[in-house]
Amino acid sequence: MLDNLRSMAVFASVVRHGSFSGAAKELGITTSAVSQQIRSLETDLGVSLLHRSTRKLSLSEAGESLYAAALQMVKAAEQGRDSVIHLKDEISGSLRIATTPELTKAYLLPALSTWLAEHENLTLNLISRGNQADMIEDRIDVALIMSENNQGTTLTTIKQVLVASPEYLNSHEKIETPKQLSNHQIVLASEKSSESLEFRKNGEKTSVRVHSRLYSNDYNTALYLASAGYGVLKTNELVAKELLASGKLQVVLPEYELPVLRISAVTANKEQMTAKAQKCVEALQDYFKK
Repeated sequence: MLDNLRSMAVFASVVRHGSFSGAAKELGITTSAVSQQIRSLETDLGVSLLHRSTRKLSLSEAGESLYAAALQMVKAAEQGRDSVIHLKDEISGSLRIATTPELTKAYLLPALSTWLAEHENLTLNLISRGNQADMIEDRIDVALIMSENNQGTTLTTIKQVLVASPEYLNSHEKIETPKQLSNHQIVLASEKSSESLEFRKNGEKTSVRVHSRLYSNDYNTALYLASAGYGVLKTNELVAKELLASGKLQVVLPEYELPVLRISAVTANKEQMTAKAQKCVEALQDYFKK
């Protein structure tokens, strides 16, 4: 069927130009390739579509009938192509953004509120995937992620901190150096039960491997465990903001620095990026420049 559709498009071009050479030039193929497509189509249909002479081509009765259908097919294909190009170049339709609830509330919606108001034909589909989003499988236009690594377009940075509840800190050995963490209960916001923590102080780097009996890949669960007194947690100032402000969590080793987290906008490659995705990233950049 696909071969027939291709041959029908070639057939329509031949009729429109009145010659195999004209069709070949339009389609960017050889004259012999055009001839082969027509012969293949006639063989498949079992009819003669064109009357050939040394001076001109003319349509058979079957050719006239097929030409009308071929024109409709080509027109439909061109309309489909034009609609896709229009959708790519216009800020309309659905924009799928993958991120976390925390980033949506703190950054994404404040950054895009004015931009969304300016483009009423654009709908926003928020997918809760965070760093686990598959850009292709989930059909993501833009992913807003937090990572220590440099990915996509960096928008801003957030400090990472060690935290623990006052109850835990009051009932355990005082923590004055990163090495002492090996003597403490650790909570990890991770899918793994161990992690290497890197600290800097006065230009000097210290690395400590910590192990946990309680860990979760969900930030909120890890925060609950830490605030409930189960141990020391590495988190960031964004997700721990309210608990730190209320005093339910306290910063541990405040004089030591952990690697910052980058808030980044990740998109598909430039060839596949739509105009709305590009404009979305630009709106995010403008927001964070203020």
